[in-house]
Amino acid sequence: MRLNPFAQWLGLAAAALALAACQPEAAPEPGTETPIIIGQEIAFDSAIYGGGRTITVSLPTSYGDGNRRYPVLYLVDGGVQQDFIPMAGMSVLGSLSTQYREFILVGVQTENRYVELTAVSELEDDLRWLPENGGADDYRRHLLDEVKPFIENRYRTSGEDAIIGESLAGLFITETFLRAPDSFDHYIAVSPSLWWRAEGLSHEAADLLAAGGFGGHSLFLTIADEGEDMQTGMDRLVAALEAGAPEDLTWWYQPMHDEHHHTIYNPATLQALRLVFAPDEGD
Repeated sequence: MRLNPFAQWLGLAAAALALAACQPEAAPEPGTETPIIIGQEIAFDSAIYGGGRTITVSLPTSYGDGNRRYPVLYLVDGGVQQDFIPMAGMSVLGSLSTQYREFILVGVQTENRYVELTAVSELEDDLRWLPENGGADDYRRHLLDEVKPFIENRYRTSGEDAIIGESLAGLFITETFLRAPDSFDHYIAVSPSLWWRAEGLSHEAADLLAAGGFGGHSLFLTIADEGEDMQTGMDRLVAALEAGAPEDLTWWYQPMHDEHHHTIYNPATLQALRLVFAPDEGD
């Protein structure tokens, strides 16, 4: 799925020419203050959680230009005070640079990410750190049964979607991929916390892959310089994919060991979007 370098250069050159041709808007009067709007925060009632939940939405730059439909990127930990704002910048970058297709960004806020993104664990070490855990199934149902239908009914979606998240969100995404692969088309897991449940998910990966249902999907995995606690589970998962991934599953493992846990998200996102939302031929 790599882009031809010459085609990629042509796309970037075309984008540069288009930007150069744009005429700047007239300068506002001195003292004028105009809000810069990058998206919307939407609150709605959740039957699953029995109360209000919040999502954030950023539409592509070209959304208002016609009737075009767009893929959707669902962002775990997607609140305004979480990862929504930097990811909205990555969305705009796609419009400006044509490195990847434009998409609708939907951030799904977590209220208590430690509970909501973990599968149930009764291991002593996990319980000592997080006595109340195991909310991943509810968060997954919230995503699939409440958020996705709301977005698909309200916006011009193409039917293609992806999900992205880091750390515990990466763990949730990896588990969703392995246990419920038809939930999304593309999965992007950045530095997933595979240490949870004594690396239990990675130990189960081979059997889960053998169960099938992965055709037509894609998985992007990456990890920073996070040490043995994070790396061993990733190595086991990658070994399971190398040994037993279906031929019709597209997957990439691109470790970024020159990055750290707090620096990997943006460079990993850029690389993943170039692959997952690669420009259509002819763009």
